[in-house]
Amino acid sequence: MVGDEFFRELMADALGKSPEELQEYLGESQKICDIFVQRVYLDENLRDFDWGVSVIRFNGNELEEAATYATFRSWKLAKEYGNALKEFFKSKGYEAHLKGELG
Repeated sequence: MVGDEFFRELMADALGKSPEELQEYLGESQKICDIFVQRVYLDENLRDFDWGVSVIRFNGNELEEAATYATFRSWKLAKEYGNALKEFFKSKGYEAHLKGELG
C-alpha cells in the first residue's frame, strides 16, 4: 500500500534508520509468504474452474517466488493444502498468511 510505504519511509527518516533497519527495530518479519486459494478458470465463459493454490514469497522487498503450486477439483482439498503450505513456510521462518476464497 502506498500509505503504508510512505509511513515506513517517514518513520525511517525520523529515527535516522534505513527502511530495513526500521523493520528490524519494529519487529517486522523480513520473510513473508502469502498463500492464496482461488479459482482458476478453465474456459472463456468463466463457468468451469479448478481451485488453485498459489504462493508469493518475499525476503524484505525482494520477490523470491510467485508460483501456483497445485490445482484441485475440490475446494476442501485446496484449502487443506494451503494450510499445510502455511505451516511449512512458518516452520522455515516466514510470516505466513492464508488468503483468497476461504469460505
